[in-house]
Amino acid sequence: MRVLPDGGWHVGGSAILHAPSLRYLKARLVFEEHGAFLVDGAQRVPVLVEGPPFEVTSLLLDHDSGEARAVLDDQSEERLYSDSLFMNERTGRFECLVRGGRARAVFSRDAHQTLLDWTEQEAGRFYLRVGPRRIPIRT
Repeated sequence: MRVLPDGGWHVGGSAILHAPSLRYLKARLVFEEHGAFLVDGAQRVPVLVEGPPFEVTSLLLDHDSGEARAVLDDQSEERLYSDSLFMNERTGRFECLVRGGRARAVFSRDAHQTLLDWTEQEAGRFYLRVGPRRIPIRT
């Protein structure tokens, strides 16, 4: 099992394209000290992760609390911290760190637009504005 640099999932030489299968696999992807694994009960399958295994489908911004959450394509949510957001220099796409900083998630068009709608610039740096909080966007 392998996640390619572009985020595509493959088993052997074949791409996994079936959305429910991808959601199932992504929900069972865990990151440990010795690598990434698909875990289902007692079964563990190693996964070579070369790119972002997840996609941010939407960005939830709570302007009252200043909290930002990324909704991933496996239906889970991840809180965004001050070092979570960045632009991938190679692809030019926004990404964030998830799963305790051990994995990356690339932004979908909708999540990207939400990010842009709430981005502000100051002294050459960019920030996601969420109520009173500003989350830096690394470049």
